Amino acid sequence: MTHPTQDVLLEDWFLFAVEDALVIDTDFINEEARGNLCSFSPAEGCEPDAGALAAFVRRVAAHRALELDGHPMRFYCWHDAQARQLRLSLVSTAHGRLPFGCVHETTPDVDCVVRAIVEQDWLNPSYGAYIDVGEEAAPQPLQVAVIALP
Repeated sequence: MTHPTQDVLLEDWFLFAVEDALVIDTDFINEEARGNLCSFSPAEGCEPDAGALAAFVRRVAAHRALELDGHPMRFYCWHDAQARQLRLSLVSTAHGRLPFGCVHETTPDVDCVVRAIVEQDWLNPSYGAYIDVGEEAAPQPLQVAVIALP
């Protein structure tokens, strides 16, 4: 089985990410977040490198910024560890928050979040193996990269 090149894969993902119209709903954050959600996970052996993936995320954000007609939004990405996916979405800044029901930390550092997805999950053959960390270990906050869009 042949896999697409990294450039072809990321171009396909880009076209998928921008094909739907944006959902802007300042009354319902969850509707907005779900309506703008895209998820990506490569086939084994076809994982993009972290630098190219971060450039892809910024390219999607830049494209979405052009569609906003001045409506301020937050573009954000994170790792869905259970699904092993990179996820992207947008919500209006009017909400004053992101729609996560878990503890999370935001950062403008897309490279850091994306690098962790690629290196700790997609390129890690033992990802998800059971590790007994004991009862005293606190869950780590979800790392979310945020780009403010005008």
